[in-house]
Amino acid sequence: MGRWEFMRKLEELLSDISPSEREEALQYYNDYFNDAGRENEKEVIQALGSPEEVAEIVRSGLMDDPDKGEFTENGFASQQKAARQNEIIQSEKVEGSREAGQEEEQGTCRGSQNRAAQNTGSFAEGETEGGKEKDGLPTWAIVLIVIACVVLSPAIFGIGGGALGVLVGIIAGIFGIVIGIAAAMVALYAVAAGLVVFGIAALFETPLIGIGLIGGGLLCAGLGVLFMILTVLIFREGIPALIRGCRALWKKITGKKEECRA
Repeated sequence: MGRWEFMRKLEELLSDISPSEREEALQYYNDYFNDAGRENEKEVIQALGSPEEVAEIVRSGLMDDPDKGEFTENGFASQQKAARQNEIIQSEKVEGSREAGQEEEQGTCRGSQNRAAQNTGSFAEGETEGGKEKDGLPTWAIVLIVIACVVLSPAIFGIGGGALGVLVGIIAGIFGIVIGIAAAMVALYAVAAGLVVFGIAALFETPLIGIGLIGGGLLCAGLGVLFMILTVLIFREGIPALIRGCRALWKKITGKKEECRA
């Protein structure tokens, strides 16, 4: 039986008394359940007894039976049931105080553990920073390194700029050679085509001159093929090798700078 079923049954059993007295009694037992809490409804019902017993107690109180019960400022109260109610409420207070004490002890333990962890972390950080200061260079050595870098910076930048200029010059020269070879190839093909055309035209008038012109055209065409092969080799092998060499040279230069900084 739940609270609402208990109260509904009690209201039905008290239908034979006056409405005001019935409302006071019902209000009293509602307050009784509210004070005990929802989780203790079963214990309250066991302490009160059946709705029939409660209704009988209320009626006996209204009949001025001091041994059974009486009305108070908050409604009807039975002496026996009030004692049971006080026991339930007191047990709830004791349990609540125990839970609050346990939570307070746990919070205190957690706070002390957190403070200990913070102290340990700060101590470890202090040791780490102290170790770094001991392992690092002294201040005078850092000052000397900075001064040396400032004094030698013109020479370092001069050497680096010169090396970069040489590298750019080599690259530009190689590209110039490649462009020249390609232009010569195109020119040889054009000359070969012209000589062959004029040689064929001259065969009908002066065969020897025509044959010579055709032979010169074929020679120019052969040279054009040779320059074409050379151009292909340069683009296939020379330029990748040049790029690899420039990369290796740059790594050497940057590696030396890193050593100087270290």
